[in-house]
Amino acid sequence: MKKLFLVVALLALPPASAFAADLELPFKSPAGAFSWTGFYVGGNAGGAWGNERVSQTFTAPAPFLAVDTAAISSSASPTFRPGSATAGGQAGYNYQWSNWVVGGEIDFEYLGVRGFNSGNFPFPSTLPGGAVGPPTAFFNTATSVSADWLFTARPRVGWATHEWLLYVTGGLAVGRESFSQTIVILAPFVETSGFATTRAGWTVGGGVEYAIARNWSIRGEYLHVDLGTVNTAGTLTPPFPGLTVTGSVRLTTEIARGGLNYRF
Repeated sequence: MKKLFLVVALLALPPASAFAADLELPFKSPAGAFSWTGFYVGGNAGGAWGNERVSQTFTAPAPFLAVDTAAISSSASPTFRPGSATAGGQAGYNYQWSNWVVGGEIDFEYLGVRGFNSGNFPFPSTLPGGAVGPPTAFFNTATSVSADWLFTARPRVGWATHEWLLYVTGGLAVGRESFSQTIVILAPFVETSGFATTRAGWTVGGGVEYAIARNWSIRGEYLHVDLGTVNTAGTLTPPFPGLTVTGSVRLTTEIARGGLNYRF
């Protein structure tokens, strides 16, 4: 009798494969549906690639020649394309109806995108065959740019298929940008310009996210960030009438990153 009872009890247990499936897919509802609705927080890491374009114009009265002022302007206008590792955190909310998912996200990111350029250049008019001729006179420039951190606030719109979510995103971008430049023209004239400012711009991008458990998901994301253009004006020491350096600095950044989110 005891043996018969034991056999009946064993037959009443669920199959081992079904039990294992329940453990492996704890985020599945009895109907097999999955919802992206809810709050989430997470972290991310990846790479950032900046495109920082410096454009400076040097103007000077006689005895400076146009060929020399053009050479200074060109040397003071480098383009930087620095790369850096990036990492940060994000938080947001999703709401799903049918296959559509809408929501919003904020994130704060370390960038560390930096570039530096310097050089010693001849005045073209003092080269052999130039209007002034030898001995050759030189000027030098040193330029540095950086973007230290980034904050974004973005709506998201996506299409979900079970545990997969494809989305596009875009919105506000705020970042810290710095610029510094020194031009040693002819002794004793030195021009300096620079700024360190918090800039507001925009960002747009997209990504794909996959739920690996009921509360956890992983994702890959790309963002294009544009913080706009900052105008610059140099200071000459000692002052000299008519000798000026003015220009602008423009920063854009591409970000590719992976992330891990926990959904409440």
